Amino acid sequence: MRFLGVLLAAAVVWFSGCDFLDPVRPTTQPDTEVFGNLVDVSRNTDDPSRWLVQVQVSVPRAIRAAEEEADKPTPSVEQGLIAQVTVGADTVVFSDDRPATLDDIQSGTEVVVIPVSGSTQMLGSSDLRLEAAILMDFATFQRWQLPGLGAPSDAGIDDPERINSSGAEVAPVPVAGGTVLYFSAHLRPPAREDESWHGALRDGLAIPTEEIGPRERSYRTELGDHGWSKPVEVRFPGHDTAEMLRVTWMSDDETACLLTIAEPGGLPWIGLASRSGRGAEWGAPKPMDELGGDASDGVYYAGSRTMVVFASSRGSRDRSDLFLFDPKNDDGPMPLEPQICTFGNEWNPRMGPQGDLFFCREDRQLVFSVKGRQVRPLRLPGPHRVPMTQAAPTEDGRWVFFCIPKYRPLEDDHDIYVAALGPNMGLGEPVAVDDWRP
Repeated sequence: MRFLGVLLAAAVVWFSGCDFLDPVRPTTQPDTEVFGNLVDVSRNTDDPSRWLVQVQVSVPRAIRAAEEEADKPTPSVEQGLIAQVTVGADTVVFSDDRPATLDDIQSGTEVVVIPVSGSTQMLGSSDLRLEAAILMDFATFQRWQLPGLGAPSDAGIDDPERINSSGAEVAPVPVAGGTVLYFSAHLRPPAREDESWHGALRDGLAIPTEEIGPRERSYRTELGDHGWSKPVEVRFPGHDTAEMLRVTWMSDDETACLLTIAEPGGLPWIGLASRSGRGAEWGAPKPMDELGGDASDGVYYAGSRTMVVFASSRGSRDRSDLFLFDPKNDDGPMPLEPQICTFGNEWNPRMGPQGDLFFCREDRQLVFSVKGRQVRPLRLPGPHRVPMTQAAPTEDGRWVFFCIPKYRPLEDDHDIYVAALGPNMGLGEPVAVDDWRP
C-alpha cells in the first residue's frame, strides 16, 4: 500500500537520527504527507494572514484497520510527535470534499498535510515543522488518493439536463451577458472495479471501448425564467470520431466560433466554423493553418478578428505556453512575454472586456492586466486559496465563469461556477452554475 511505504520511510527518517539532532538547530527533512489528528489552531500574532496548526502525528484508523485485516504490521509513530504546520493565504484547505476554512475542521479530526516543497524541518526529536500546500480532512484525502480503502463510491445517476455532473465540465464560454453558455464535457475514468465511467452520458459522448476512444464534446445551454435549458450538443460535420471538439470562442451573434479539434493519435488544431444564423447548423470547421500544428484553446485577441492567442507545446517544450498570431508579423506565431510564458504550464487563454488576458498556470488562475502590464492572481474570497481555473469573463465584465475541482483519483471532477467580477479584479462568492441566477 502506497501510504504505508511513505509513512514508514518518513518515520525512519524522523527517528533513526534523533540522537544526532541539534536540539536547537532545525534540520531539513524529506517532504512527504503528514497524517495525524488536528490538535489546535492559532492565528499568527505578527501576521494575521497566517495560522499555526498543531497536528498529533499518527496512523489513520482506516489504515490501521486495513493492515490488521491483512495481518500486516503497521508502522508506529513515536508518541508525542507534534507537527507544527504553517497555513497561509496560499494554502488549499479542503473539508468534507469541498473548499473550506480551518474553522470548518473540528479539533480531533484526522487530517493530512501535503507540504510546500522544501519546507519540512525537524527541531529536536519531537517537533516537526512544515508549511502546508494542502491541508484536508483524511476522509477527503482517502477519496482522492486511497479510493480502494473504503472511500465512498462516486457511482450515481447524473442528470443530462443539468450542467455539472460527476464527470468533467470544463472550458466555459459565456455569451449574452452569461445567459447563454457554451461548455465542454467528458466522462471521467473509474478508479475502482465497482465503478463505471463518471458523468452524464450526453449526446455525442460514449463509454470508451477498444473501438471508441475517450471523447469530449461542447454543449450549449440558455438561461430562462425556469433555469437553464437542457444542454444541447454543438455539432460540427466531418468529425464524428474526434477525441475533442471544444468551443473556445463564440461571436456575440453566435454565428462564428473557434474550436479545438483533436483526432485520435493526432495533434490538436484550431478550426474556424460559421453558420448563417443563430439556430442554423454549423458548417465544417476550416483549419487555421496559419497557426501551425499543435494549437489549442484559440481566442481572438482584444476584439480583433485577425490576431489569435492560443496554447501550444510546439518546439522542444515539454509544457504548454501561450502564443500570439498576428498576420502583420512575418515570423508567424510568437510566444507571449516572459512574465506570461514561464517554466510553468500556461493554458486556457480568455480575453476580458478591457483587453485583459485571463489564463491558467498549472492549477492557478491568473490575469494579465493590459493597463498595469503585470500578471496577478485571480482569487475567490476567503482566507485560503480556492483552486480555480479556466476563467472566462462575460463581455460586459460583470461576471466570470470558471471551474473548481473536486479532488478525485486519475482525474479531478471539474464543475463550473460563476462569481461577480468587481473593481480591481475582485471576485464575489462562487455559485454553482446550475444554481446561478443573475
